Amino acid sequence: MIKNIVTIFFATILVAAGVSRAAAEIKIGVGVLGPISPQTETDIDQLVGKLPNVKAVPIQPPGDIDACVKRFVAGDADERLDAVMVVSLPPESFQSTRDKGEARFTGAYEIWTLNLSTLAEDRHRFTFSDREPVIGGAAAILAMPAQLFAERATGKKLISSDEWQAFKAVETRVEAKLVAATKLYLQTAPIRDTEPLSPLETARNLLDRGDGETAMLVFQKAGLNNPEVQRMIGAAQQQLRRSQAQSLLGKTLGAIAGGNDSQARKILAQYEHAPLAELSRADAIRRAIAAAPDHRADTTYDAVLKADVPTLDHAAFVAMLKQMFGDRTGSTPAQVVVSAKDVTIEDKAAIQGVKEQLDIYAATLGRSAYLMSLKCGCDASAVLTAESVGGAILKASYSPASKRAQVGLP
Repeated sequence: MIKNIVTIFFATILVAAGVSRAAAEIKIGVGVLGPISPQTETDIDQLVGKLPNVKAVPIQPPGDIDACVKRFVAGDADERLDAVMVVSLPPESFQSTRDKGEARFTGAYEIWTLNLSTLAEDRHRFTFSDREPVIGGAAAILAMPAQLFAERATGKKLISSDEWQAFKAVETRVEAKLVAATKLYLQTAPIRDTEPLSPLETARNLLDRGDGETAMLVFQKAGLNNPEVQRMIGAAQQQLRRSQAQSLLGKTLGAIAGGNDSQARKILAQYEHAPLAELSRADAIRRAIAAAPDHRADTTYDAVLKADVPTLDHAAFVAMLKQMFGDRTGSTPAQVVVSAKDVTIEDKAAIQGVKEQLDIYAATLGRSAYLMSLKCGCDASAVLTAESVGGAILKASYSPASKRAQVGLP
């Protein structure tokens, strides 16, 4: 009898442990961007799926943090994920050539991960280069015995007799390097520490970023009748009002940085009427506008920008960059993506705009890198694209130790 009781007890423990392990399984969405082969995509999915308690789910990357949250946290329950990992081979990052002598490849491979509870991001970049000579004539004849032996031993052609074979050989080796680099990255990647999704934690972190709109979508998905949700919404009202004021402050600073003083005055008046506006800041901005001898000069408002930009939350900083970019170029960006020390500006009109007013676009991108440097207190960079997965059109960098931004072609 005692033996049976002990057996049942241990069986119960094993079942409970199994349930616990199943409940702790982490779902990571894995997507690819760029010319990565289906086989390499499958290999990367399998690497992620081999992590402890992880299930890899193939996805089509939806975009930035907000887009991922809207789809995988506030979207359909069937699509809910705990984290996202996107691997990409941006077209602008690599060059491949082939001629009668050899095939060559140089490029960069990027990995971006996002914890959907904490909204913590991690970005990693690997660079590659490879080459394959074309062997012909007498050298090819002399190499035939070794070639036949290699083909029988490995099943792969190791010696290229024309440029197409050389190109395919390089392509195969590069994709093998992508898989190897991913495997190396995953050994210590922060995504290994992902825990089951907590939508309310996601909402809290969205509020900290100043993104009240997306936070409310998460709250609604969690259920507005949920007492915990009601408590959090009540506690977040002050923070939401602060975010609204911050957004207006950011747009005011953007108009200032864009040299549009009349627009800056209009938005400043709206900021002053916001419930949580800081009137001392508004007074300082108004004095700067009144005293500025030339509103087109970048240095006119630097004192105000240096004081206020570092205090902006994420959403307000994005609003500032959009306002500044639109005022300077006449085209409002479709999307602005900000990370720890760099910013990517997607402007649908950028290709034509750069052709028609290169100086203005270059100066605006340089100003964006400068503002990013003020925000992070570090060396910063800015990239201009026409599409979210398109190549870079212009790149800029700024260092606090320098007095001017460096802008050039990618």
